[in-house]
Amino acid sequence: MSKLRNWSFRDLCKFLEAYGFVPGYINGSHHFYNGSINGSQRVVQAILSSKERQCQTNKTMNMAVRHTGIEKKYFEEWKKKGFVHAEIIY
Repeated sequence: MSKLRNWSFRDLCKFLEAYGFVPGYINGSHHFYNGSINGSQRVVQAILSSKERQCQTNKTMNMAVRHTGIEKKYFEEWKKKGFVHAEIIY
C-alpha cells in the first residue's frame, strides 16, 4: 500500500471540506470533521501539532482514509488535480 506523502494539516482540511465534511469540534490539537460518504455518517480527525503541521504522518493519513470511507486513489487525485468525486457524497 503506497503512502500518501506531503499532506499538510491545511491540505487534509481542504480535502475534507471539498468532500462535504464540516468542522465538528476541537479537542486540543485534534480537529474533528463530520460528513456523509455513500450514505454513511463519518467522523474524521486532522491533527494540528508542531510535528504534523507541515506534514501529516502516514499513520494519520491512513486513519483518515479508513475513517472517511474514501478510497486512497481519490485522495491522490484531489492532491494532484483538485478533482472531487461528487457521486460518493450523499
